[in-house]
Amino acid sequence: MTKQLTMPVYKPWFKGPVTYTDSDMVQVIFTPTAESYKRILPKPLAPGLLGGAYIANFRNSQFGDLWEAGIVVQCTYKEHFGVYSVIQITDNEASSIAHREIWGFPSKLGKIKCSRKDDRFKASVKRGKDTLMKLDIKLEGPGEWIDTGSTINLKLIPSVDGEGYDVNQLIAADLHTTVHEGLAGEGKLALGSTEQDPLADLVQLENVVAGTWFKIDMHLPFGKVIGEAEL
Repeated sequence: MTKQLTMPVYKPWFKGPVTYTDSDMVQVIFTPTAESYKRILPKPLAPGLLGGAYIANFRNSQFGDLWEAGIVVQCTYKEHFGVYSVIQITDNEASSIAHREIWGFPSKLGKIKCSRKDDRFKASVKRGKDTLMKLDIKLEGPGEWIDTGSTINLKLIPSVDGEGYDVNQLIAADLHTTVHEGLAGEGKLALGSTEQDPLADLVQLENVVAGTWFKIDMHLPFGKVIGEAEL
């Protein structure tokens, strides 16, 4: 049997930490409502202050070049500070599988579009024919990267008999980001919901803080188990 990390056994999808270089990321930073935090975070994670919707064109990875989008919210647990992933969408199957099976990201396949004209970005995320996210960002000046700390996810694997879970782990992994250039300005964010992806039902915005664009390198190493969720 070959040494492997993610299924299938004889031709694993993934064999190491993730690194992207020369990549672009646009974000809309917002404050989630208190009710949103109650719906989103599994106990014993505690809410932070900010949330973010992002769309990234990640390049030069083990998976090749890809698009990724998601929504994260700040959280804390004991000595750990980071962002909890509400949803992650990518157009790359191998990346989706690795992120789900190793780090517990709620990753799904979808379609992502992003266009830039001068200092204006417009972007959208779709699952099938349904639009889940729309971002509209107008850049106005220099932007400062907000340290996201660790990625903190809930990794759940249901039991084969349908009773409970074989894996219930809170996972933390430290993100390492090098910022080469950054701009900020106004941002708008619209969310949609479907039966399979109830995003707008989960996340409500108290207010929008800013829209941003960054040119970055990013490294996601292996993480560690920091606890269990109260299910």
